[in-house]
This record gives sequence, C-alpha cells and structure tokens, in this order.
Amino acid sequence: MRKYALVLILILLTGLMAGCISSSGSTTTSSESLPSETQTLSPTTTSTSTTTTPTETPTSTETSKRYDILELLQAVSEIKQFTYVSNATISMVVTVEQEGITQKDHVNLSIVEEGYMDFESWSAWINSTTVSMPDGASTNFSQVIVGNVTYIRTIAGWIKTDDSTTSKFLWEYNLVSLARKYLTRDPDEREEGDVLTLIYYLRSSDLEPLARMYFATTPDTEISVDNGILELYFKDGELVGGKISYTVSSKTVIDDPMLGTMTITQEGSWNEVIEIKSINEKKSVKEPST
Repeated sequence: MRKYALVLILILLTGLMAGCISSSGSTTTSSESLPSETQTLSPTTTSTSTTTTPTETPTSTETSKRYDILELLQAVSEIKQFTYVSNATISMVVTVEQEGITQKDHVNLSIVEEGYMDFESWSAWINSTTVSMPDGASTNFSQVIVGNVTYIRTIAGWIKTDDSTTSKFLWEYNLVSLARKYLTRDPDEREEGDVLTLIYYLRSSDLEPLARMYFATTPDTEISVDNGILELYFKDGELVGGKISYTVSSKTVIDDPMLGTMTITQEGSWNEVIEIKSINEKKSVKEPST
C-alpha cells in the first residue's frame, strides 16, 4: 500500500495545482510563524497616550479613527490593481481503501503564493510552490491569466486553456473580491486596534467552491465544508491583508486500470494568510508564447 500513498500525494498535488494558489519561493513557513511584516497584520490593542500638563489639568486621550463599513467598502472598491503574498497550510488525515485494505496517512502541505491582479485589464500572474512535509518534496506552479484565457506552465512549456473555470474562480475568490462582497453587510465580529479586524462567517455558497477547487480530484468528488471564516485586516482605512480558513472532508472514488478501484477520503483544515503588498501599481502582464 505504500505505493498508493505516493500516488495519493500526486493526486493531492494535482488537485491543488488546478486551483489558483501560488508563489515564487519554496518557503515552508506556516501561518503561525510568518515573517515579521506579516505578523503585523494581527490585531493589536489600541494604544492611548496620556499627557499631564505642569498645572495638573485633566489628561487628554488620543483615539484612532473608527471607520464605518461603507468607508471601508468604498476604499476596497477603488482598488484597480494589487499584488500580494499568501501562505496556506493544509493539514489532513487521508484514508485510502482498496481491495479490503485500509491505510491512513497524515498529509501536511505548505503553499506559498505570490501574485498580481489587474481588474482594469482583467489580467493576472501567479507563481506558487507547494511543499509536502516532512519529506520536503516541492512542486512549482505558474499561471498567467488574460481575461478568460489561462496559461499554465508545465515541464513541456506553456499550455493555453480557454476553459474559464480557473479564471472565473480567480476573479471571484481573491481577497479583494471577497472583501467587496462581504463588506456590503456588518461583520459578525469586529476587533479594534492598530489594525482593524473584521470577521465574517463564510456563506456555504462560497465555502463549497473554495473547497472544491482545491480538494476535488474528480468532478463527482463528495465535499463537505464547515467553520468557514474570512478575516479582513485594515490599517488607516486601507485593506492590508486577511485570512481564509475552513474545515473540509471529501470522498473520491478512482477507478484506474492499473491500480484498480480506490476510495480516498480526506479530513482536515485549510488556513491561508494573505498580505497585500501594493495597491494600484500597474504592472505588465504578457501572454506567454505557447
């Protein structure tokens, strides 16, 4: 059954690469140990400064501005281009059943992504590295999207696909688009501080597409998603990052002429931290030669 575990890892990586997670480095940092510049996205306690005059007049307190949801929505709506880096971690228990034999494996993946999105020209580029732990095996992945056309880099070069599934997912489920969608209502939780954190419970209509893009290895994969949370981080009224997390379970039946029939179930969690690196800085996106 060990060879089936290896095949399973390839299946998982193939399924993940079908989505639009990405990055240019082979970093294996988890969301709990991000670089210092990303850690600043975590909410902190509002600081107050108290000044007492020599005559002991009453103290004065400086408070940060409280932004309302409409102000934040307006700021996010004005984002035309943005670059970002993200770090996603996947922790799963994978069970493979075949011919009465069952094997369970713990699968941990780290996906580091770097990308640029342009809502004016509907173009984007994304680079990623997926690392399986603890063995350290990595897979690099690159995409260029122009409108509804997606170019995927493989060992053999660039492949062009007119299937709009990937591009549609990219334009709808990036952090900025999700912020625009959820900022139309009040957050489920709000945490004030140097960084304002808005917390939304993800709707099931958004949860299933998110999970299916990354965990469905076949069109008929059964998927159940729960505990979906979207966090949006703002500093001085500007979107600076966010987090997407949920738990997922899936079941896939694969009938292979060489390996026979395998039933693969996955149960675990997805956690992704995104940091906005720049806003409204135009960059060039060129269609690669195929």
